Amino acid sequence: MHPLSMMTAKEIESALEVLRADGRISSDSTFHGCCIHEPPKKELAGWKEGDHLDRRLELVVRHENEVYEALVSVTRNEVDEWRLVPGVIPRVGFVELFRVMEACRNDDGFREALRKRGIDDPSNVQIDPWPTGDYGFSFEEGRRVQRCIAFYRPNPNDNGYAFPIDGLMAHVDVDTLEVLHIEDFGTWPLPTELGNYDVESVVRDYGPIRQDLKPVEITQPEGVSFSIAGNEITWQKWRFRVVVDDTEGLVIHQISYEQDGKSRPIIDRASLAEMVVPYGDTRPTQTFKHALDSGEYGLGMTANSLRLGCDCLGEIRYLDAFQLLDDGSVMTTSNAICIHEEDFGIGWKHTDTLTGNVEVRRSRRLVVSTISTVGNYEYGFFWYFNLDGSIKLEIKLTGILTTRAHIDGDDLAFARQVAPNVAGPIHQHIFCVRLDMAVDGRVNKVVEVNTEALPQGKDNPYGTAFAARETVLSDEESGMRETNSASSRYWRVESSEERNRLGRPTAYRLLPASTATMFASADSPHAKRAMFAKHNLWVTPTVQSERYAAGAYPTQKNAGEGLPKFTENNRSIEDTDLTLWHSFGLTHDVRVEDYPVMPTEYAGFMLVPDGFFDRNPAIDVAPSEQNHCH
Repeated sequence: MHPLSMMTAKEIESALEVLRADGRISSDSTFHGCCIHEPPKKELAGWKEGDHLDRRLELVVRHENEVYEALVSVTRNEVDEWRLVPGVIPRVGFVELFRVMEACRNDDGFREALRKRGIDDPSNVQIDPWPTGDYGFSFEEGRRVQRCIAFYRPNPNDNGYAFPIDGLMAHVDVDTLEVLHIEDFGTWPLPTELGNYDVESVVRDYGPIRQDLKPVEITQPEGVSFSIAGNEITWQKWRFRVVVDDTEGLVIHQISYEQDGKSRPIIDRASLAEMVVPYGDTRPTQTFKHALDSGEYGLGMTANSLRLGCDCLGEIRYLDAFQLLDDGSVMTTSNAICIHEEDFGIGWKHTDTLTGNVEVRRSRRLVVSTISTVGNYEYGFFWYFNLDGSIKLEIKLTGILTTRAHIDGDDLAFARQVAPNVAGPIHQHIFCVRLDMAVDGRVNKVVEVNTEALPQGKDNPYGTAFAARETVLSDEESGMRETNSASSRYWRVESSEERNRLGRPTAYRLLPASTATMFASADSPHAKRAMFAKHNLWVTPTVQSERYAAGAYPTQKNAGEGLPKFTENNRSIEDTDLTLWHSFGLTHDVRVEDYPVMPTEYAGFMLVPDGFFDRNPAIDVAPSEQNHCH
């Protein structure tokens, strides 16, 4: 087993047995994090098959109302560390969330508010708990709290988001299950139109399902071109390891490219360091919303079991994942990671107009993906590895809008009406990816490149000249940057030691999409807790323990944690082991077409080689066989 192998159910159960035998936990303890312990990079670099492995897990335990971080060896069955972490609030677990929902439904004050709205049976009410953020409410002080909004389901399988119960919100203590405070600031009539999207409902409400799409079959009669050993994947000249981390979701380790018998490192670790979904609506049931879905709920905890032909198409291989729930039980997510190849159009082509000779090569890519369901939204995380040495992360967003009620005369400055009596609030999805770079080794620098038009003059008589200008980012402050489509801005991660055959540093470019930063003001509760979303790029010297862009414990009170704290000493970022933190995403100004279920939207970025190779690395791709190319 490799030190970065995926966590197993047996290991999780063994870690709990060790803690129990050591007297660290009891039947009342709860668990709010469990992942593999990643050894220091130097130790990993020296590890080879057959070496002794001390396998350890890191756990976050809540015991007797205190939070502890445990490091447990499941090889030696010993507790190596048991450290009190004062003043933090651990994330809420899924067992706890369902108890919060029931507490709302059973509360007399909440039931009375429902009756005022004509709803007598609370079992027909869908409760959506949301992280509260930090708005300084005295009744939340010293408590773990969820803020609950409600939707009506006429029948159990109906889409609750078609029936927002607006003007009503409850604050619930996660530990005591007390409803601490109810906000009841107005009533809106319930909508009358179902918003269901299953086949039977679509046929009933919108007409027949399309019958004219012919099947698309993807086959690889000779098998796939990749191999999997444990959690290590090799494909063409790529090699890397994958895990499903309980917080970060899909994490990719030790990405390297094989060339001339040599393994060339590119990225040590690629992960989602945090995400935030800030809402711009001023209605009380909306304005507080800015969920930090990774840190506050855990993307690995919400990973789907993927299905062939639906989530993934083709010759698929899957990897399962195991996670520790807050009540101490182990959850198995079968088919959590999907691995497959797909055709990706023309890789390169040229027609020689003098001879008529045509050379064309098909491209294909390896796809590694997971999908997480966080409340109303689905997030698909798709990493693509290409034959030309490029890497792409594409995040696919679908699911259902969280909605608010609407009547004629309501202000629609902050929302769009999507159906009678239903509106969708404006919001953003901003993701922060942590890229622990290792371009030809762990001594790198970052260069920003902007293309500028030259002023017209003696050297530019026709005003046509433009050039790419380079600036080295020297420290963490200079590494806080935004995208700029007007200058075609990109960032290049260069090796400080290796050169290509033309004498230039070997490098990879980070090519961002045009993406907004967080619109909420810097002194707002949203931004104070998710400051990573105010810059598209942060660069830090790599510290393995600096993993989370909003801090390790972002629930409720975390202002200034994460990247603001990491960068407060303005460390040098030249010629060292570097981590890029890239924040990107989209602003969702809702459309009618997003309802009742959203077509997929896309966000992401690319990493492309820039002098890393001496020529087009896909030059050696074989032509298509004649029976496939007429």
